[in-house]
Amino acid sequence: MTTLRLAWRFLFARRRLATLLAVVAVGGIALGVLVLTTVLAVMSGFETTLSHKLVDVGAAVTVSPPAQAGSWHGLAARLEHEPGVTAAAPELSGQALLLAHGNLAPVGVVGVDARAQARATDLGRRLVAGRLQALTPGDHRMVLGAALAGRLGVKRGDAVTVLTAKSGAGAGGFTPALARYRVAGIYRLGIHEVEMRAVYTDLADARGLFPRAGPPALVLRLAHPLAAPSVAARLRTRLGPGYGVSDWTQRQANLFATIGLEKRMLFVVLAAILAVAAFTVVATLIVSGLDREAEIAVLKTLGMAPRRIAAVFLVQGLALGVVGTGLGLGLGALLAVNVNRLLGALDAVFHTQLLPPSVYLISELPARFHWHEMLATALVAVGLTLAAALYPAVRGARLAPAEALRYE
Repeated sequence: MTTLRLAWRFLFARRRLATLLAVVAVGGIALGVLVLTTVLAVMSGFETTLSHKLVDVGAAVTVSPPAQAGSWHGLAARLEHEPGVTAAAPELSGQALLLAHGNLAPVGVVGVDARAQARATDLGRRLVAGRLQALTPGDHRMVLGAALAGRLGVKRGDAVTVLTAKSGAGAGGFTPALARYRVAGIYRLGIHEVEMRAVYTDLADARGLFPRAGPPALVLRLAHPLAAPSVAARLRTRLGPGYGVSDWTQRQANLFATIGLEKRMLFVVLAAILAVAAFTVVATLIVSGLDREAEIAVLKTLGMAPRRIAAVFLVQGLALGVVGTGLGLGLGALLAVNVNRLLGALDAVFHTQLLPPSVYLISELPARFHWHEMLATALVAVGLTLAAALYPAVRGARLAPAEALRYE
């Protein structure tokens, strides 16, 4: 009789308690793997989606020229000839306050060249109202985020007042300056914080708002955004110390470091939950061994080696782990893919919003599966069940036939 057949017989043949415990053990492992798979997939999807959206309207690499730099056109043409760089566009930034209908909001005003910006970022494709080409010199128009437009109560064509601080004789050497702008368009990114803070206007109009600002920075679009650190390092060497070069991974380093730390801590915590589920495997195999003590004694009397007896229990633990892990991975993937539908149903039932965009950076939970995370989950689950099977295996291998058969 093979080890596999013996393992199956010990667990499921005419022993209702052992069978029930085996089902509970498989369910516990599957539940733990399901939760771990879902959480890791959602966290990975959140990280990937957030990085893509930040690059869509931001910049993979930003180059800040020195104060004495001339026109941005020459530097842009030079940078576009660099390997991996597909487009460059100027951006002139400053801080301001926006007023409309009695509402006030602090914003970062970004002056852009509409034609160059359309090539270097996806801002034009993110507009849900208006056109980016409406930002022309001297027209005093702005493009706002959907969240900011909602807070100010404005739509395309409405007027907003821009309040900036200019040098003068006022308190602290600055005097307030007011300018009237029209809403030329509204963009929707899906990241609430960006939609609330970033507004866009024409480059020349931004220079009028911030006359003391230095030359505009150049934002670069790359053929492969994930190569931004290496491209930035090469540009630092080629441009020299007078230029500031940063990439999107540096600008968002704290955010993505926090996400990475959360993923690692969640993996550890949920792996501990899996360890608790593995204790049911210990109980299952101990009960299986107690129910089969007489049969084990007979097998040892007939010459079966203790290591084969131990192998039977290890195969039982492995089988429980593999089945539970397989179920957990499949159900976890299914749950992760449909998590937004589940959240929508819960919102409808409880009349609330479980994922408010004003609190979280995104309004949906995307799922993204990485094979190394799935493999790590499976290895941890199966490894824990094998470790849980060690004690019952040693106990069964050391069983004395005379003691087991004394009352038979």
